[in-house]
Amino acid sequence: MLLYFSTTVAVLLGVYGLVATRARVWKNLALVLLLIPLSAPFDELWHRFFGVEDLSSPLIVWSPPHLAIIFALVASFIFLVPLILQDSDVLARRLFSSLAFAGILSLLCFVTAPLQPTGPWELFGFWGAGVMALILVGVFFGYEQFFPGIGSALSVIVMYLLVTAISFGEVFKPDIKIIPHDHPPSYVVIFAFVVAALMFDITKRWSRMVSGGLAGGVWALLLYGLSTYYFRSEFQYSRIETVQAVMASIVGGVVVGLLAAAWRRREALAR
Repeated sequence: MLLYFSTTVAVLLGVYGLVATRARVWKNLALVLLLIPLSAPFDELWHRFFGVEDLSSPLIVWSPPHLAIIFALVASFIFLVPLILQDSDVLARRLFSSLAFAGILSLLCFVTAPLQPTGPWELFGFWGAGVMALILVGVFFGYEQFFPGIGSALSVIVMYLLVTAISFGEVFKPDIKIIPHDHPPSYVVIFAFVVAALMFDITKRWSRMVSGGLAGGVWALLLYGLSTYYFRSEFQYSRIETVQAVMASIVGGVVVGLLAAAWRRREALAR
């Protein structure tokens, strides 16, 4: 009921903003917000034709109705950014912008869950850590682009951890069958994300390629370098797999850094 109520309020406010301002950005926001409740009947039809998704399959994340609602939510956060930029209150801009980017990070982490190395699917093995690093560093650069300042990445990570804290220690009901796997302790996850954000904030004035690679590499080194020691013996992984995760994450961070540098050059030429 809380989810339905919150969605209804969001949709009504989006429509109100469109009616009150007739601005293009409000039109875009209202349209993507309307996609969120529309995904519910889509999901119901999908289940009627194809059955309920099996938790042992990545389709539990990647079924078309689920992808529709995830990307509608991501788009709604993106369209919120220019509205937040218009706020004259500096504190409000920092609070709501970091919350918006934390929402984007949380949703993108969820939609790439089948690629993550220590989840129930691990489609890319430990090379999949590079995808997560690419997203993490990409959100850091994206936030810095619109809301530069001291501790920009750290503010996003703090909000992200608050948003995702509800899932820490989550367990499934006994009758739900899922591929066996293990989870790193919450404090290891928090430590890896916080240190990666600090690394980005400290080095963001350096080369973007270096800054991105360092943030991605430190995140993977801490998370995958420590997690295995907390896993049950049957789920522990090797040092080679840790190295794969770190290498892939460095590459992911470097790629985003190169893209960020190219974007900055493009903006400079446009001026």
